[in-house]
Amino acid sequence: MGNLILKNCKTIDNNTINIIIENGKIKEIKKTILPSDTTTDKTIDLKDKIVIPGLIDPHVHFRDPGLTHKETWKTGSQAAAHGGYTTVIDMPNTIPKTDTLQNFQEKKKIAQENSIVDFGLQAGVKTEQDVLEINKEKPASYKIFMDLHTNEQLDKMFSYVGKTDKPLCLHCEDKTLVDYNIKRLKENPESKEKIITYSYARSPLTELIAVNRAIELGKKYKLQLHLCHISTRQTLELIHEAREKLNITIEATPHHLFLENSIYKTYGVKAKTNPPLRDSNYNITVSNLNEFDSIGTDHAPHTIEEKEKDTWSSAAGIPGLETSMKLLLTEVNNNNLTLHDIVRLMCNNPAKIFKIPNKGKIEKEYDADITVIDMKETGKISTENTYTKGKYTPFENRPYKGSNIMTINRGTVICENDEVYEHNGKYIY
Repeated sequence: MGNLILKNCKTIDNNTINIIIENGKIKEIKKTILPSDTTTDKTIDLKDKIVIPGLIDPHVHFRDPGLTHKETWKTGSQAAAHGGYTTVIDMPNTIPKTDTLQNFQEKKKIAQENSIVDFGLQAGVKTEQDVLEINKEKPASYKIFMDLHTNEQLDKMFSYVGKTDKPLCLHCEDKTLVDYNIKRLKENPESKEKIITYSYARSPLTELIAVNRAIELGKKYKLQLHLCHISTRQTLELIHEAREKLNITIEATPHHLFLENSIYKTYGVKAKTNPPLRDSNYNITVSNLNEFDSIGTDHAPHTIEEKEKDTWSSAAGIPGLETSMKLLLTEVNNNNLTLHDIVRLMCNNPAKIFKIPNKGKIEKEYDADITVIDMKETGKISTENTYTKGKYTPFENRPYKGSNIMTINRGTVICENDEVYEHNGKYIY
């Protein structure tokens, strides 16, 4: 692992600094470089480009093992590096699910051999014994998809996680109401083939009910909860009330921030995702980000063939790793966000919530994970030069101003000028 000096870096507070990196760590941050500082393998002059901590995405689906026709650890982590991310946390719903010690260890081995970026793994929840066995492997957290389980099952699963020291991440949609709505709408000849119907089957009420249930069980078992991809303003109100008595954090996704369900009219069923996009009576926007703790892309690629089936059979999920920064930095240029917001939501807080050591800040002795951004770069979002296998995006041809231009992981440049280099990512715990 070589040493590196980053010269003429601009901070988000508009200060110019020089970052001296040794053995993958930030050794010093200086205003002035001395001759004695330059005995290093490489010096990069950033010419006043802005540096922020390496982005952390706590919510990706790399599909490996079992679904590698959609994504692999190699292609997914390349997409992460290309998008400015230096650390990702993968979800447990692969084949097999990451809900036993053996399955967890096998996925970890695959990631260690193939990941370009550093990584953590979320574990599924199967039995109490499985949860406790996996806990010894230091998962980032546990994950429950509430739309797949009855209330009785959820009570047991929450209790298992309560016996660990890990956060519980939740996909919040109520199974009973989702199942009822889908059955009712499928039987309605006027609505069953309309693409937008899917967003009503998984209505805002399904999210609200599930979050209310999660809060009750979180209090009961004294859990740290992290609620993934919260999609409605009404749910935010409920969570705000619960924060006083419960350790609870919430995540937004770029597609819920930037899209409404009217996108189905132009982009079609490929915009389908869970939870679905909302209409203007419910949807969150960038203006709501002050109420959120993190941004996770919920990067969930599928093949085009899987996405272009009918309303009910089409796969749900949108790739997000390579579009998120362009979308968000455009909002900074439009004065709707600040770079401080991005660092809080995509660097500082994810490291804090998931207790990731030595990441999330540009500070002495921290991992030299750095994302370099150019606030003046312009273009249109395209899947043409992306690394993910999911070659589709509802943001196709959307203009942007501001982009990540270099990604550095533990002192090694892993992406520059849209080219991703070979690198060995590490398990973060």
